[in-house]
Amino acid sequence: MNIAKIILISLILVTSCKSKLDNKLTDTIDEKITWSELDEFPSVKECNSLNDSNLIRECFESFLSNQILEKLDLSNVIINKPINDTLTISLLINNSGKVTISDKDIPQNIIENIPSFEILLANSIDSLPIVLPAIKTNLGITVNSKFKLPIIVKSK
Repeated sequence: MNIAKIILISLILVTSCKSKLDNKLTDTIDEKITWSELDEFPSVKECNSLNDSNLIRECFESFLSNQILEKLDLSNVIINKPINDTLTISLLINNSGKVTISDKDIPQNIIENIPSFEILLANSIDSLPIVLPAIKTNLGITVNSKFKLPIIVKSK
């Protein structure tokens, strides 16, 4: 009976100590994941020659916007009313450089005039090239990143 109590007490102590260690490890990892100015934003080869991180980010966002609009196939779409609206998409760039939509805010005006717009947008995002993922420099690893990108849709 005494051996059973000792084993039970030992298990409880080991479990509670392990729990505290796990929490400490989680706190340490969260501190390391905080983004710093030295970390590298996702990019493409065309933008990597720039030295300023803000310019790299602007170049990358411009590259993605242009690629999305270029690949957005609206050639078979008939629009009855003029459109001049802005939609916002949240893009996720995984640690391998694959770009996907994580969220989107498409104005009702665009959806009403182009019912297939969401499908066309998804197809254009799926056809984007692999990009250079963000790099967490203090860990030396590529990481997932997420950002919002506004896209202006105009028709006549």
